[in-house]
Amino acid sequence: MNSLRARLLAATAVLLLAFIVLTGVALETAVSERADQAERDRLQGLSYALLGSAEITADGGFRLAPRVLPESDLSRPDSGLYALVLDEDNEPVWRSPSLLGTIDLERGPEVGEWRFTRVERDDTRLITLAFGFRWVTDAGDDYRYTLIVAENADSFAKQMQRFRGMLWTVLSVAALMLLLVELLILRWGLAPLRRLARNLVSLQSDEKRRIEGRYPDEIQPLVSNLNTMLSNDQARLTRYRNALGDLAHSLKTPMAILRGLAEDEQLPAAHRAPLRNQLARMNDILDYQLQKAAAAGKRSLAAPIAIAPAAEKLARALTKVYAEQGTRFDVDVPAGLRAPIDEGDLTELLGNLMDNAAKYGGGTVRVSARERDGDLALCVDDDGDGFGDGETERLLERGVRADASREGQGLGLAVAAEIVRSYTGEIELERNEDGGARVRALIPAA
Repeated sequence: MNSLRARLLAATAVLLLAFIVLTGVALETAVSERADQAERDRLQGLSYALLGSAEITADGGFRLAPRVLPESDLSRPDSGLYALVLDEDNEPVWRSPSLLGTIDLERGPEVGEWRFTRVERDDTRLITLAFGFRWVTDAGDDYRYTLIVAENADSFAKQMQRFRGMLWTVLSVAALMLLLVELLILRWGLAPLRRLARNLVSLQSDEKRRIEGRYPDEIQPLVSNLNTMLSNDQARLTRYRNALGDLAHSLKTPMAILRGLAEDEQLPAAHRAPLRNQLARMNDILDYQLQKAAAAGKRSLAAPIAIAPAAEKLARALTKVYAEQGTRFDVDVPAGLRAPIDEGDLTELLGNLMDNAAKYGGGTVRVSARERDGDLALCVDDDGDGFGDGETERLLERGVRADASREGQGLGLAVAAEIVRSYTGEIELERNEDGGARVRALIPAA
């Protein structure tokens, strides 16, 4: 899960789900307990009403003084509301007209004790409240009774079921609405990051080298540091190239003087030859190191440049250089193909490869470039004799030439390899379909 929004939304969803479940369970438990208490209070009130109307006969019989019961449901058979009085032997001494049978208790309550329970009666669940009491007659006789008031629990269960359904429906809808609100909040909160990402992409598609706009306090230091890094990167590259130009210019005069001394016939031949050799070696080293250092290499947020114009420009220039040989340069590069490579590096890379192909080829040089999975695949082919077996790796070393009879310093392929590797790319030397040489450079897009 690489998306910050997905991570935050998932974490919020888990926390919200836990909160909703805990809230639902707590509310359901609280309402259930409150409903039980309300039912107990109702049955207890009914018990007091029955006891207030009760009388004990001289022989210990139990009866209600008024003929009208406190609840009309007690008079209707099997109404769901029942009352029963048991003696100390748990034998019924009075039952309401609504009770057609009896109610069995595992153990009767003690005198003065209230017992609120649920019991089974004929496959029906009853909510019961039993009360143990004692009755002393004027004659001093002491009788112990148990009053049981019961109500069918089906209606209570249905009410609780409706309440649970409504509760979880409301909580589910609330959870979905909160998740939607959270998604909108995350979208709004992460908008500056998306804007920063778009600005970073725009740095690679246009000429501006600075991230514009104002960002939140948490992101602004990052934007400032990125702008500083981009400015320093560009300034450092310019400074390096200026320094290299100054170095090349300052060495030009001393090298010319030494070259003149090497050609001075007044100097003994035994001295001139070693001097010329060392001058040639110095010249090779300077050329290689200057070309290597001039390569910008892979830079952060480099703007992609078009490949075709650079290749066509080099082809026109080299066509004039090799006009006497009649070398022809074919450029097969899509017009819209772009790659994140420094323009100077691209010119140096293509220039060395095309110059080598023209120098060692048979008169035709073909330059092609394609995009492969977002990376740049660049090929330069010639129609010469190709690379010899087992020498491809060696030719990428400085000063090594495939044909010593041709003019050159053996630096072209080495410099090209250094440029490609500075972009963490790969360079391969192989034979093409016609038997000539092919140099393939793969430069990653990221």
